[in-house]
Amino acid sequence: MQKNRERIGKVTEVNKAKEYLLQVSRAEHRIKRLQEEIQTLQELVTSTSAISQGERVISSTSQDKMADTICTIEEKIEEWNIEVRKLVEIRAEIMTTISKLSNEEYRGILYKRYCQSKKWEEIALEMGISYRHTTRLHGLGLQEIEKIIICP
Repeated sequence: MQKNRERIGKVTEVNKAKEYLLQVSRAEHRIKRLQEEIQTLQELVTSTSAISQGERVISSTSQDKMADTICTIEEKIEEWNIEVRKLVEIRAEIMTTISKLSNEEYRGILYKRYCQSKKWEEIALEMGISYRHTTRLHGLGLQEIEKIIICP
């Protein structure tokens, strides 16, 4: 019973550390989504503009919709800029936290996984260790990260 509680405690620690480190990939996904939205809106404006000019029929409502879309694009670009700045801050903070680990293998694995978004197989190959050993060291590294983020 005591061992189960200890195991559950370690799993909770690992989850907190993992959530902390996953901030980088979440920020990257938000940025990618915004880029896709901006591209879609720009394509819409470009295609609508070409059709309107080709037909030489320009009504005030289509002009208003075009202007609204352009404003939306500008808002999305500003949102993208904000998210990029946040990503830079988050990445710097996480890299600083990872650098506090005393074990070089933990640092390497966590950096490659969470800052470079590498797959387990890539990490294991680059570090010259087995897949299983990589994931084991990852878990130990997460336990160390948990200690750092709780007691900085």
